[in-house]
Amino acid sequence: MRPELKAVVRAGGLRRAGGSAPFSHGGTAGTWTVVAGVLGVGPSSARRTTERLLEQGSFDHVMVVGIAGGLDPALAVGGLIVPRQVRLYPDGALYRSHPLPSRHAEGGLMTTDGLLSTEEDWRAILESGFGAVDMEAAGVAEACEGASVDWSVYRGISDRPDEHIVDQTVFAMSKPDGSADLAAVGRYLIRDPRRARTLAHLNRSMGQAARTAATAAFADLVRS
Repeated sequence: MRPELKAVVRAGGLRRAGGSAPFSHGGTAGTWTVVAGVLGVGPSSARRTTERLLEQGSFDHVMVVGIAGGLDPALAVGGLIVPRQVRLYPDGALYRSHPLPSRHAEGGLMTTDGLLSTEEDWRAILESGFGAVDMEAAGVAEACEGASVDWSVYRGISDRPDEHIVDQTVFAMSKPDGSADLAAVGRYLIRDPRRARTLAHLNRSMGQAARTAATAAFADLVRS
């Protein structure tokens, strides 16, 4: 999403590039040449975008960097998960990541194609060994595995279901690129202006999570 890309650009000191979509920024990290762009929201969009990316040249490694919802009690808001395995909800293919030499990946990340809003849903995911959820990693993994390109995932925890902050109404206030639908936000706040404090908290948490993921990703690139 665009807010996640913003964190990546700042962490890596990237500059706007003039290349073809989906690339929008580029730079270097240690011995690596880095390009970055927005995948879009959801596993299908992520897969298609990654496939287009991989058609444009030769790549050594693809990183998914951004935010996730935490399920494991050990994953607090602002924490980091670099998962060893990724699966598409509920019983899709299981993909094992290929982390950089400087990073030990552990745990599991479940990719969903929407918001799971019931406690039964997220508890079942946690009990099956997946400590966090996102909406893109499995799509990227599928594309990379098909092209025999290494990949890894860096996700900062932006929220948890036991906080009861993100529901279907809040989830629907994002555009396809992840930016806020200001009209929808306005309607939401008109109904209850006190909700502004909750949205401000969520925005801060998302920013913190995105920065955590981006900082860790670039640190690992420099060390590898």
